[in-house]
Amino acid sequence: MMNRIKIFSVGAYLTILAMLVGVIGLVRYISWSSSHGGVDPIVAVGFVIAMVFDVVLICRDDSIFCILATVGYSLALFSLLADSVGTFVDMFQGINMFGDVTQIGNIVFISVFAAVSAVLSIIVSFMPIRKAECECTK
Repeated sequence: MMNRIKIFSVGAYLTILAMLVGVIGLVRYISWSSSHGGVDPIVAVGFVIAMVFDVVLICRDDSIFCILATVGYSLALFSLLADSVGTFVDMFQGINMFGDVTQIGNIVFISVFAAVSAVLSIIVSFMPIRKAECECTK
């Protein structure tokens, strides 16, 4: 087990961190949205697909999985924000017509977690997942 841990670099740990942040965002989204009108499947599927690609990325170091994970987290983020436009309009206009202004904190909380996961996935795309083996250590 320790030999497997030693082969991972910082990129793998950031990928795991992105998954953990994504799980927190997904759980918060599911618990919040199910009690306030229904779950948007695009947001939930975006989170889940991104986390699946993060797991695949740890098993197989290929940059396409970084891109796909970033797309999944971004899809969840922008779909949530697009669904919440009425709430933001109500907040800025000081009215209560298109959305529920009291839910702005939950929307921002989930959006921040999705954005952090997306940024971490972008950062990981510039890093290797596994440490390079040196001829002198064999």
